[in-house]
Amino acid sequence: MAQRDASLGELDRERWSRLASALGLAPREPVVLAFSGGADSVLLLHWLCVSDPRPAVIAVHVHHGLRGAEADADAEFCAATCRAAGVSFRLRRVALDPQLPALEERAREARYRVLLEEARRARVGVLLTAHQADDALETTLMRWMRGTDLAGLAGIDAVSARGRVRLIRPLLALRRAEVRQLAEHAGLAWREDSSNHDPRFTRTRVREAFLPEIERLAGASAVDNLRHFAQAVDALERQLSARTAELEWKPLLARHATRRKDDSVLGGTLRRSQLARLPSALRRRALWRLVVQGTSHAPSRRLLALLEQDIDSGACVRRTLPGGWRLCLRSLVLELHPPLEALAERTSQAWLPFRELAGGATGPRAGAWLARLEAPPEGFHLPVPGSVTLPDGRRIVATWSDGDPQRPVPRDARVVELDPAARPDHLRVRWPREGDRFHPLGAPGSRPLRRFLADARVPSAERRFVPVVWREGELLWVAGLRPAESAKVGPASAVRLRLELLGGPGLERGREPASARARPRARQAEFDFGFEPRDTRQ
Repeated sequence: MAQRDASLGELDRERWSRLASALGLAPREPVVLAFSGGADSVLLLHWLCVSDPRPAVIAVHVHHGLRGAEADADAEFCAATCRAAGVSFRLRRVALDPQLPALEERAREARYRVLLEEARRARVGVLLTAHQADDALETTLMRWMRGTDLAGLAGIDAVSARGRVRLIRPLLALRRAEVRQLAEHAGLAWREDSSNHDPRFTRTRVREAFLPEIERLAGASAVDNLRHFAQAVDALERQLSARTAELEWKPLLARHATRRKDDSVLGGTLRRSQLARLPSALRRRALWRLVVQGTSHAPSRRLLALLEQDIDSGACVRRTLPGGWRLCLRSLVLELHPPLEALAERTSQAWLPFRELAGGATGPRAGAWLARLEAPPEGFHLPVPGSVTLPDGRRIVATWSDGDPQRPVPRDARVVELDPAARPDHLRVRWPREGDRFHPLGAPGSRPLRRFLADARVPSAERRFVPVVWREGELLWVAGLRPAESAKVGPASAVRLRLELLGGPGLERGREPASARARPRARQAEFDFGFEPRDTRQ
């Protein structure tokens, strides 16, 4: 018996290294562990702690405040377990109203939100959860009963991502009974969560009523057969996914004008022809995946049917997606636009496979953030040379540069060089107003600024975020989009006014884009500032 125990102990020391390698991780890579104190997470913590090499671990316990003294005892148990194991421990409390609907879903969203916050705060790129095979089967059955497309029946992924954090579930190959047996053999103690037996929750009813009834009606192998069916769906989904893997959201063209760096990956654009040429089944699957990938919300069957019909007919329409997202179908492209609250919350692109894992709920901060966008009546003061920080955190920097005609003019929409005619000691920066007019570089004449922004495909809800730079009543630059024709650099320009928009997507202070340095010198009016002519059919 002692020899068997020693053998099991040696195997435990190797478990994490083997699991990490199979999941594409270095065994020493630091991790954040979602630590509930249940048998699953206790076993995973044990394997991490006895591993050689041992990774740095931060265990995070989320206290939902729903089970009173029992939940307090769970938190104390988790803290004591981590102290004994020499593991960093974080206790996070979230407030949930048990009287509101969808309690289970809201608890999941809150849990993932704080887990991801802890991973980002610690600058750890791996978040571990202890989901196992029975969890995956229950999730598949719940999705089936709620109603979903084929792609929605796929089980929980072993590896997924949320921005720069990878979500990894190392125990998915194990059954719940196997996990408990392994924990018992290792001499581990754990907590039992009474809410796992609460019939208010769909998962409880599936686990304790539906699956036992299936087994009673169809025999002991019936549940295993369901599990094999779920695995077959997963395999089919992987094959279909590979056929459409090249379909991805590209960055929105106007993002430099409206987005901070943290918001730059929200939404996207996709060529319509990429979807139109696919067979119907693949197109439907690709649409489902793209909507989920972009919004974290699975589309309904009705919405998928409408989108398919729109693409088949060539319709140019706007569709409202779950979560307040909008899909704009233009003649040549599809554009996915986030709700205003998503920009105001400084979120990152939501890439988790289902809404129940999204964790990016918006809150009251949005209104306060938007209120700070208000500018003084005369605008923000921008000294030349100098800089001004906008309420959303972006910054505009003004400097003087050499007017040598042999030196190329920057071609990037975030960096412009202008001929100011005179050398002003300051400029003004503000947000667009009704009645503003603008003569864009290369255009035949002036037009209303609102029309220019529409032509530039700036979503209407985001036009209030576009900084505009003025000098004595003249609009010199719509930041992130295009400078004015009247201020273009010419051969006689003795000095140039250089303006940079910082804090947005893709440009560091003092670094001119490689594309601007590599291209040959050209007339400024020929520059492509990243948008296409207005689609008159939309």
